Amino acid sequence: MMVIIFMVVGLVLLIGFNLLICSWQKAIIMESRYYQQFNQANSSLTWGITQNWPAPKAHWHCLTEPTYQLKACIKKSLLKVDKYVLVRGEAKDEDFYLYTLAHFDNNRLIVEKGHWLDYCPEKRAIYCE
Repeated sequence: MMVIIFMVVGLVLLIGFNLLICSWQKAIIMESRYYQQFNQANSSLTWGITQNWPAPKAHWHCLTEPTYQLKACIKKSLLKVDKYVLVRGEAKDEDFYLYTLAHFDNNRLIVEKGHWLDYCPEKRAIYCE
């Protein structure tokens, strides 16, 4: 009887440990996917800032870099201060975006420190779509 009790307790412990490891694996996979998307969007944003752009309009204008699969977009910001341009870096094949606010001068974007955002700065999220 004692052997059966020890076997049942051991089995319960092994099942619990297996469930714990499975949940850790899921968390690690989700976190690594997030960091891949973040790095791709950040690379797109950094690349986009260095490009020559046409004058921003009220709708998104995008440029892509096929080698590294980078995509950056700009549009006029609806914020009432400083006539900002909204710059968006995208992760490939995902709905993951990073934003920054910049000024437009002679087809170049001028970014000030502290204007990097991981959310849409417009009052309504629909204006960032």
